[in-house]
Amino acid sequence: MGDESNDFDFLAGSGAERNAEGQNAGGQDDAVRGGFDATYGAADAAGDAAGSAAAWQPAPRFVADDSADYAGSQPLDGAYAVPGRSASPDAETQVLGNVYAGADVPAQNAVSFDSISDQTYTVPRAESSYSAADSAAPAAGFATAAATASSDAASTRADAPAPTAGAASDGEAAATATRKRRHVWPWILLVLLVLIGIAVGVFVGTTQKYKDRALPGVTVWGVSVQGKTQSEISDQVLKAFDDTTVTVSYNGDSADVTLADLGYTIDADSIAQQAMDAKRSDSFFSRYASSTKADISPEIGNPAEADPTGIGSTLGVASSPSTDATVVLNDDHSQFVTTAASQGSGLNASDAAKELIDAIKGGNATSPAPVSLQVEDIDPSVTDDIASSAADTLNALIASPVTIAGNGGDITTLGADALAACMRVEPDQNADLASTETRNGYVVFDADKLQDYYDTQIKANYQPTEEDRNVIVNNNGDVLQANSEGHPGVTVADGGDSNVGTDGVKAFANGSGTVTIDATVTPMNTTQTKRHVVIDLSDKKLYAYENDQVIKTFNIADGAGIAADGSCTGDLCTPTGDFTIWWKLDSQDMKGTLTLSNGSTTSWNAPGVKYVNYFSHSGCAIHRINSTYAINDADVPTSGAESHGCVGLGWDVAEWFYNWCLYGTSVHIQQ
Repeated sequence: MGDESNDFDFLAGSGAERNAEGQNAGGQDDAVRGGFDATYGAADAAGDAAGSAAAWQPAPRFVADDSADYAGSQPLDGAYAVPGRSASPDAETQVLGNVYAGADVPAQNAVSFDSISDQTYTVPRAESSYSAADSAAPAAGFATAAATASSDAASTRADAPAPTAGAASDGEAAATATRKRRHVWPWILLVLLVLIGIAVGVFVGTTQKYKDRALPGVTVWGVSVQGKTQSEISDQVLKAFDDTTVTVSYNGDSADVTLADLGYTIDADSIAQQAMDAKRSDSFFSRYASSTKADISPEIGNPAEADPTGIGSTLGVASSPSTDATVVLNDDHSQFVTTAASQGSGLNASDAAKELIDAIKGGNATSPAPVSLQVEDIDPSVTDDIASSAADTLNALIASPVTIAGNGGDITTLGADALAACMRVEPDQNADLASTETRNGYVVFDADKLQDYYDTQIKANYQPTEEDRNVIVNNNGDVLQANSEGHPGVTVADGGDSNVGTDGVKAFANGSGTVTIDATVTPMNTTQTKRHVVIDLSDKKLYAYENDQVIKTFNIADGAGIAADGSCTGDLCTPTGDFTIWWKLDSQDMKGTLTLSNGSTTSWNAPGVKYVNYFSHSGCAIHRINSTYAINDADVPTSGAESHGCVGLGWDVAEWFYNWCLYGTSVHIQQ
């Protein structure tokens, strides 16, 4: 066996040396056999890329046979032969070189090992199957062995003949493609991670950059403010307002004037805030895209409101500005009333103001053209007719107020004071409005001002627990006085009433409506006291009623000519019917002359008549008996006092009745 062992050293030693990794991965008993199995992994096109043993079709083996001598690479019954112990080293190298170089080995020539003993291989030359031990090689072993065999092949390829064209099997191409695919995806993942990192960086950098600066695409009067702070934008607005000038001339004299010289002012901080807020609610890409524009173009003023007083003194012309009519609340804040306008005279600066306003709003694209001024009458911007129309609009909203309601009922109304807090009169019905404003005729309402009024004057009085309202009404159900206004119980959700300003001015513009807020409401109840007066001329009594119960009875002095049954003849009778108290005076001088039906006249002059309550528009009232001495209630029936149609009360009860009998109290007079 000594010679055989030496002869076999080439196959068993060199093969094992080149294929040690294949032996370990494939789990074979012999290094040579493991190396041959590894060769399959790189060469067989039919092999499974995942190393499936069940699908493996073995390539032919090179074997050694002790029973014969083989020279070179002669086939053994159709199989490739591995030289035996008689083969020369050169032949052995040549044959193994072909194997490791990936020579094409037909699958039909495969043979198997029946037995392995010592260093001798016995091979049945006609078989085409292989042993169960081969088929049981694990998939991982095939893959590892294939890699080892490929490495070994590279180490011997230099000594081996080059393979012929087409020698590489389909299996080799598939395995190579699989390995390439397995190496591509980490690079794809790496690229994706890099792109994501870049996107995150851009997002963070962009949002931080414009956190306190105007967004891309934002302009003020067409001039870009992108990337500027609010302070910088305010300075830019002021500069445009202060530095834009127009040359005006009169009678050979000229001067450069600004809008400030013509009496205009500007809220630069408010405009800058609008620019800062522009596009903030847009989507991310729209918000930071320069192609998405947002131009802030607030109104500067009405050219007709230019005040020529300042430039008039510069050009030597005395001017008296016109005075606009105004719309204000009356003293008891129940109605809007007007004050009259007045006409002025002097230099008409409206054309100069228009040139300046157009230049600023045009973003300095054009310069103001010189203006020649003329002395003329200056009409007010708000005329008496405009003011009257505006007052009518506002009073209609008082009569039909906008209601604030929550979840559970009404809360309150936006009355006269709320209207006064947020309105202005705009004579030009085509003038541009700010984004927070709405218009109803000549009246413009500002949402921000209404919201501020609501927050400070209405919401501040909300209570979580309701309180009943107590009112006094007349016989017709009209409210005369609220003893206690009461209030519902109101609990507002966080931010639930931030829409009052915006929704409220929209309702004002429509003439009426309801503003709904997110609040829980416990409605209040209303209790009422009905007051009513009945005067009976037949028994000469006045009855004061509350809730249909007589609470006071007074003796009266009525008109001259009234008979005991309440009937009356002549021209000085106390009228009968239903009336309401429409005018009240603590004291009044009464005097006058009346022509009677018979042609005669009667006159009176009664100074200092006390506690007067007018019920008829013909001049009849309930008042204290006018006398030079006190006539108390008990003395009235025997006093002989009478009137020109009025109803007289005793001195001791007249004041009580005056305080009790409110404006609007119903009065019924019967015979």
